[in-house]
Amino acid sequence: MEYSCLKTLTAKHRTKISKIRDKYRIGAKKWGVPYETKAGIKRRQLTKFNEIASKKCEEVIPKETWIHGYTMTTLEDRLKTRKCELCGNTNSGRYEIHHVNKVKNLKGKKPWEKIMIAKKRKTMVVCHECHQKIHHGF
Repeated sequence: MEYSCLKTLTAKHRTKISKIRDKYRIGAKKWGVPYETKAGIKRRQLTKFNEIASKKCEEVIPKETWIHGYTMTTLEDRLKTRKCELCGNTNSGRYEIHHVNKVKNLKGKKPWEKIMIAKKRKTMVVCHECHQKIHHGF
């Protein structure tokens, strides 16, 4: 989480991670991001995961994210697996790519929309039957 946050800030400010750490440093090993309140400027101190390991931390993760959200492969590799990312079918003779122009335009009401939102992807490999259902709503 810490590295991800640093990478996000690095991309936003178009600089190096070391410069972001120096800019937001609090003490020797901690850093935080400043924010404004009515009372003045405060800092949100970020902690490392091992510092909170002793506390009980439970996070609710949607089922779609848990099942589908942690795959990081190229489009070609996803096609080569010959597996529908919607129904899990591996016996179809034809696999297709379903594509949307923007993930933020998806409403998340249909199962395929939930999967695409969870994956944060505009493309999904589906069998021909699922692709027909997506477009024609059979």
